[in-house]
Amino acid sequence: MNSFPYQLWRSISHRPRRWLSLMAGLVLVAILAMSQVSWSAPATISAAALNTRLNTEAAPLILDVRSPAEYAAGHIPGALNLPYRELPNHLATLAEFGDEDIVVYCEVGIRAGIAETVLEQAGFQQVLSLEGDMRGWRAAGLPISTEILENAPQIQ
Repeated sequence: MNSFPYQLWRSISHRPRRWLSLMAGLVLVAILAMSQVSWSAPATISAAALNTRLNTEAAPLILDVRSPAEYAAGHIPGALNLPYRELPNHLATLAEFGDEDIVVYCEVGIRAGIAETVLEQAGFQQVLSLEGDMRGWRAAGLPISTEILENAPQIQ
């Protein structure tokens, strides 16, 4: 009764959660491998480098993907507010920025990561993640604006 199939069955029957977790992990790996998901790290820009570029010809499009209330409380000067959940509805409007750097940030990076994925899957090639996001920007003591720009490109 010490055959391999018997030992395997006994192990599965006594630890079903462990086996379910293992199987779920294997299924996830298989799905990711089949969908050819890229595991490369996103391109980033430091807060200091972005601050340097803000008032130059090389200023990128900056998307604040936080909520309107968070944006109104303070944002990077020149940033446009486009909550991450609304991003898929505005890809056609953003297409005019397709050849330019687009910097994406939120408060700590989770929503920005989702937005970056949406942009990259839509074909945007120059999507940059702000290192440290808004929390890092504040910690660096960089300028924060509460103004909403009148002549900013409209994303509607």
